[in-house]
Amino acid sequence: MKWVLQVLVMAVLFSGTAFSKSYRIVDLSEVKIHYNAHDALFVDARDATVYAKGTILRALNVPLKRFKRMKKWLPIRKDAPILIFCNGVTCGKSVKLAERFARAGYTQLMVYREGYPEWKRHKLPIMATPKPCRCDEHPYTPKGKPVTVAAAKLYLSSDDPSRIDARWAIPLINSGKIPAGVQLVDVRPARQYAAGHLKGAISVPYNPDKQTIDVSKFPKGKAILFYCKHGSISADAYESLPDTVVERVKVLEADLKCNKEECTVRGN
Repeated sequence: MKWVLQVLVMAVLFSGTAFSKSYRIVDLSEVKIHYNAHDALFVDARDATVYAKGTILRALNVPLKRFKRMKKWLPIRKDAPILIFCNGVTCGKSVKLAERFARAGYTQLMVYREGYPEWKRHKLPIMATPKPCRCDEHPYTPKGKPVTVAAAKLYLSSDDPSRIDARWAIPLINSGKIPAGVQLVDVRPARQYAAGHLKGAISVPYNPDKQTIDVSKFPKGKAILFYCKHGSISADAYESLPDTVVERVKVLEADLKCNKEECTVRGN
């Protein structure tokens, strides 16, 4: 029996070691080499709506949940170099997508953990230039009519009804005049919420590994407004929602800025 257990342990260790080598972690300097040489397929693992806001130039969007449907767009050669990224080291989708590629037989996989935020910060080529959000300009008249979400009247984005109109919402949030019937929900990890969050917000962290969020913590009868550091985690959390609550949840796409425990948001 002891011999059998030893064999099983060795098998598990061996399989884990083999799987851990299915992809390499690469830094910005190596990423730029592959980019300039045009010798690797760049793959953005983020949600399609986030990808559309801006990504590395020439990157293909393969959202984690749509991997099977995207197979027809992937290289036929299994040894083709593929470089996968998402929204920074806390994203996690790039690693999970690399594992999906590995299970599909691809052997030359790289993961760029710092991802799009670092690439953009270094002013490297991107496929879209973010439009400035003049959220502090007054007066601002939202387009269209307000929409009833749960017990609240909200103005939604004209481009995506799952997003709230940031130019309308940001001044209200920063001045503490958020409409009645709206609950701000911080979907970042609990430790980040504890370090500083928007006034009146509750913490309901999104689990990127399980791609779940505990909807039982949402106050009943209220519209739920997700926010995070830049909007990407909120978008992922929104995509994970069950049909029972998705209609009363909206996403705030904005940059969170904190001075110790005091936080505000501004347009991104």
